[in-house]
Amino acid sequence: MSSKIIYVFDFDGVICNSINECMLTSYNAFYRAELINIDDVPNQFKVYFYKNRHYVRPAKEYYLVCKGYRQQKELSSSLFDEMKSNYSEKMDDFEKVFYLKRKFLKNKPDIWLAYHVLYKHVAQFISEFSHKFFILTTKDRDSVEMLANHFEFINKIENIFSKEISTNKTVLFTHLFNKYHYLTNQNKVIYVDDNEFHLSEVKHFPLKLYFAKWGYAGSQKFNNFMEINSLKELI
Repeated sequence: MSSKIIYVFDFDGVICNSINECMLTSYNAFYRAELINIDDVPNQFKVYFYKNRHYVRPAKEYYLVCKGYRQQKELSSSLFDEMKSNYSEKMDDFEKVFYLKRKFLKNKPDIWLAYHVLYKHVAQFISEFSHKFFILTTKDRDSVEMLANHFEFINKIENIFSKEISTNKTVLFTHLFNKYHYLTNQNKVIYVDDNEFHLSEVKHFPLKLYFAKWGYAGSQKFNNFMEINSLKELI
């Protein structure tokens, strides 16, 4: 690992495009279905999910996207926050079903893996990058490891800080810095995420923060963080 630059990456929306799997799993969880083909998901649901995925942080918040779709709501940041307050118990119940439905799909590994795509420029970056990096994500560790093995970069990961520790990025970074004390003395620790809220909540740490333009936020414009279009811009 470089003695001067340490790389920490979010997973979904930065390393891997998992939106179709998350969409299918969310649909199955919300409607208590067991679909395995995304073509069987109503097209209007898919369009709504793709449009509003960027609001979601931990998986239980997919409930709010599904609920918004059912209620035909035009989601906004303020409405999403309001719904989080109103549906906290429902979200917790949904989360349990979500992971059961994900397990249902993962029991068909060829199908489950096919709903994930490694971003092309990310694959190139990883293949050319000689140092290990950290993954810091609200995704479950088993899924990250399965995908890293599938895309053949598990040996490039120094460590994974994931949902099993916390779905709060501040807590995850606290664990990272507690475990790797030397990181706070580095000249530069780079963190890349496609969620502006995640970047905002960790800006008090000794990090250089970058917003991934290729992630789930799509064409939205954010002014609070440096935007990049490729991981290769970091080198």
